[in-house]
Amino acid sequence: MSTLRRQEPLGPGLKRLACAQIETAIRSLTRQAGQAQGAAAAMRGMGAVLALIEPELPRRAVRRDRAIVGRLNDGLDALTQPVRLRELLDRRYKKSPSDPALAGAVKAVRKRLPGKSRSGAAMNSKAGNFNPAIYRLVADMAELRGHAGEWQIDAIPSDAPPRGLRRTYLKARKLAHQPVSSETLAGLHETLPLLADQLGVMGKACPQMIKAQRKLITRAAEALDEMLLNDALDLSLRKELTGSTKALPKARPLAKRAAEAFETDLETALAETPAAFMNRMQAYWAAWHA
Repeated sequence: MSTLRRQEPLGPGLKRLACAQIETAIRSLTRQAGQAQGAAAAMRGMGAVLALIEPELPRRAVRRDRAIVGRLNDGLDALTQPVRLRELLDRRYKKSPSDPALAGAVKAVRKRLPGKSRSGAAMNSKAGNFNPAIYRLVADMAELRGHAGEWQIDAIPSDAPPRGLRRTYLKARKLAHQPVSSETLAGLHETLPLLADQLGVMGKACPQMIKAQRKLITRAAEALDEMLLNDALDLSLRKELTGSTKALPKARPLAKRAAEAFETDLETALAETPAAFMNRMQAYWAAWHA
């Protein structure tokens, strides 16, 4: 994820970053098979920039572009999630389990999931086969690139950080302080990477401090992602274990697993109130632009 440049006007800078992320995603899907995860990361970066600039855009444009980003994220998840589940399955069960029921479940799930060959995740294969799913994703990306290039944000003030940063931080902090549930964890799973990418955009304003906070958020986001991926794999295995309930250990309470995943990273990263957080970011921003 690129960053804003010193003395770069805020509006044109954010527009440049958004367009660059979309172009990276398009290249990932059209130049080489198996790069859907790179496209997903680029689209996550685009979503982070859109969230930063949303307060400056007309509501109609925000709803339109959010809808496209949502479709793209869903489509890319459909490409990347099965591959990630297969990689996790292969790491967890390098050898066939001794329990016959579990071994059968692992075999059945492995058969359903794609292997290391990811030729299907390309717009055109070597055999000349055309992939309409990839084509639709690229078409949506091209439409989004056109919209981002026309955002009317060149004249927004550059004397303060983008207003969307406070919104994302506030949302993440609210979710982190709510009782643990599948809904709050799903919200954090979406919001934490967004906040980390937004801090990355601001990274040059005060690299030492912003990088440290971003590292905590990224570490918490990755731990949560790993936990939810393991849960998804366990669910797939349990669906195959029709007659056995002891082949897989019973899942521990969600709150305990979430606390272990986050440890103290999330609490430390989101310790400030939104007002204190933005005051600190404003101080970095003013010194950087002085």
